Amino acid sequence: MTEAWQTILTMIERTATTKGRAASGCFSIEGTRLHERALRAGVCPEVVLVAETVWQAPGERETAVLHHLSQQNIPVHPIPDAEMERLTQGRRLGGLLGLVPLPPPLNLADWLANHPVPTLLVAVNVVDPGNIGGMIRSAHALGADLFVAVDSSDPYHPRAVRTSMGSIFKLPQVTSTLPDLFAALRETAVQTIGTVSEGGIALPDFVASERGTAVFMGSEYFGLPDEMLAQLDQQVTIPMTAGIDSFSVNAAAAIVLYEVKRQRA
Repeated sequence: MTEAWQTILTMIERTATTKGRAASGCFSIEGTRLHERALRAGVCPEVVLVAETVWQAPGERETAVLHHLSQQNIPVHPIPDAEMERLTQGRRLGGLLGLVPLPPPLNLADWLANHPVPTLLVAVNVVDPGNIGGMIRSAHALGADLFVAVDSSDPYHPRAVRTSMGSIFKLPQVTSTLPDLFAALRETAVQTIGTVSEGGIALPDFVASERGTAVFMGSEYFGLPDEMLAQLDQQVTIPMTAGIDSFSVNAAAAIVLYEVKRQRA
């Protein structure tokens, strides 16, 4: 007979794909820190797997997490260390794997109506989940109010969740199409800006709108397409050292968000 942990392990494996997450209604979190930060944010896993060695001799932080899970009546199952090693590909993040319910879909128009001067970070076809997680972390640190994922950008990919370092539990996210996103932003007159490597307004000369700002970031390889740039209110260029033509997408997003935050301080 299949043990309970084997069924849960299969469910966690399925959350590695968008289709699997949609079917299960859950995403996975890995490691002690993410469990700590999820619980601190009031986000409770449905079930948690624990490496056998951690189960038998948990450290201080793991003990605290397991105690919290017990208080919330969240099922916890020990699994063989070899299975945890396989699932985590050798990462040493604390020997905990949890299934967390996906948050309910957010209605962008309603959200904007309740945030009169919002700052949004919009990821358009940012394909590397590590970059998505880094952008969510930067956006949270720099006071953004919402992360918007467009097309292939995937905030709940396991790597994105790990890289967010817990900001995934604090910063609201919404998935949108570009037509719907532009329609909602125009309805509330939120300023739309995107970065270009040259030819845009120099970032030090950029003026953030009093109606809020949506910062658009494009693919790591191609940036924002020309037809989308034409729809934005402004294009901005971050000054760079001669001979360098671009920042990483996460670094560029952080720099622009910092300037928006500085002007609103």
